[in-house]
Amino acid sequence: MMDLSKYAKSLNMAQSYVYAFYDLEDETKRPFYIGKGKGVRCIDHIKRPDESPKSTQIKALMARNSLGIDILRHGMEESAAKLVEATCIDLLGVDTLTNKVRGSSSLMGRITLDELHQLLLKEETTIAPEHAGLAFLLNSTYKSGMSDLALYEATRGVWARVPKDDNLKFAYATYGGLVMEVYQIECWIKAGSQQYFTRELTLKPETKRMEFVGRVASQEVRDLYVGKLISKRPGYGSPFVKVGTGN
Repeated sequence: MMDLSKYAKSLNMAQSYVYAFYDLEDETKRPFYIGKGKGVRCIDHIKRPDESPKSTQIKALMARNSLGIDILRHGMEESAAKLVEATCIDLLGVDTLTNKVRGSSSLMGRITLDELHQLLLKEETTIAPEHAGLAFLLNSTYKSGMSDLALYEATRGVWARVPKDDNLKFAYATYGGLVMEVYQIECWIKAGSQQYFTRELTLKPETKRMEFVGRVASQEVRDLYVGKLISKRPGYGSPFVKVGTGN
């Protein structure tokens, strides 16, 4: 069993740090979890396991004395540690890790050069009236490298107070204002009516939330908007806004 107590003093001297868990038998030392913290934060995962895939893997590796813990960067302010953590997760891809989310300060994380160009030069694209729809603001759920299915499931549900407007035929998955994908909405149904494969939902039977049934828009429509910064009004706390409606 790993002697963890001897590391407490040095960890408390490290200020904010970013750490990685990996299998010692893996010659590439590829992490299965990236985290940040202060003090004995990295050890807490071992001392206080939960029901997560991360804890399951830690327990299995501890059982055969094969758990590796590397400190990727230390001696940082917390703000710098957040950026390093998010960058590491973006580089490896959150879908390859047991991390549930991208990490702190992930807004405007890994994006393509074209997307950076659109974002920083503020070259906004206006949604045409024939492509009117809802722009879903996925700033907290979008993950660099997430699968097509995961992005669709993050976009299609589940939403409260959806506008009842048959003219809103498209759904725009956006991150920081950039369009990551466009879907054509076929219909709206009660949330939880469809199975989700990449996310867990806990909904009450009497829920009034909704989800849409849809498909990826035509290539013609995608070419107009995917990777573009679209013109839209502020959300004022709403997770979606109307686009292409002129109001």
